[in-house]
Amino acid sequence: MADAPTTAAPSVEALDTLVERACQPPTGISRAKQLRWVAGELRTALERGAIMPTAAGSLARLFAPDTLADYLTAAEQGLLRRKPAARPDQASPASMRVREDCLRILGALAGITVTLLDRNPPPVELRPVVAARPRGILLGHLEHSARPGRSESRSRILAIIGTVLDTGCRAGELCALRTDDVDLHRGTIRLTRLPQHRNPRTTPATMTVGLSGPTRAAMRHWLTVRSHLVARDTTQPAGPGNETTDALWVSIAPSGHPRPGLPLHFRGLARAYARAINDLNTEMAAEPGWHPLPQRMEQLRRAIELEPAAPDGMTPLLRTRTPADDPKAAAPDSRVGPMNRPYPVIGGNEA
Repeated sequence: MADAPTTAAPSVEALDTLVERACQPPTGISRAKQLRWVAGELRTALERGAIMPTAAGSLARLFAPDTLADYLTAAEQGLLRRKPAARPDQASPASMRVREDCLRILGALAGITVTLLDRNPPPVELRPVVAARPRGILLGHLEHSARPGRSESRSRILAIIGTVLDTGCRAGELCALRTDDVDLHRGTIRLTRLPQHRNPRTTPATMTVGLSGPTRAAMRHWLTVRSHLVARDTTQPAGPGNETTDALWVSIAPSGHPRPGLPLHFRGLARAYARAINDLNTEMAAEPGWHPLPQRMEQLRRAIELEPAAPDGMTPLLRTRTPADDPKAAAPDSRVGPMNRPYPVIGGNEA
């Protein structure tokens, strides 16, 4: 049966407007895609009769508890795909969590209390984080990032890894970095935190974090490499006035484009990271104590934790997680970096 058009439904029009507001910066690209995906599924649920027709009347009716329960049930059963299958697959627990998160974000932005039924999802097993010993070896490797013959992609990935180890930042936070966020003279980097489950009406928090010596060395070399990649006029000196972008992370040899130096977004960063990690694992395979790094940045990022260092909770410190199978790792309550050295955290504030 063909889907009934609902483009004129008041709730759908209000939902489209709401989603566009929710997708405005500082919302990340990935979260914006998820919000639009959930809005599309709600529209499809209304078209296919998976939710009550009264949900077309207003946004409040669309976000009513019974309506959302029917929507999530249909989504979990795979009934809201754009091309319905004869035997639709069950939705994964991770995708159901994303749907619920997006509903809460949209409800909060609209001023509607979103009530979701307890669906008792199975526990999600997180992939193990990168152990302390490979992290220590990796930090030592960063200090040699400027060795002769180092490729542009290797210089970039070492600076990215060092930044993640020093800050525990997410991929979206990495993509948002600009060159003026890095102060090599002071050895710091300024981050805008975009955590999951963040209330979109809350101003994002910014913090300035000190970079370790190895990361500063890797970052210094990457900035030199980057200045040539983003030069607008190669006959003129490299610098801020002769750059195509101020993004910190840029492409080396983008597919389908005549020149490098394009800003890296989430998917491009993930692909570049996976390729470079494969090369790095091959090079480091003979290093004593080395274990291949996973291709997902998330497992490296989760090795770093944030802790409040002051009663007001505004100034964070970083420490590494202690893998249960690593007897040489730092004690769980030690606020140290990947080499068991304290991090110089400069401060935090609300932007």
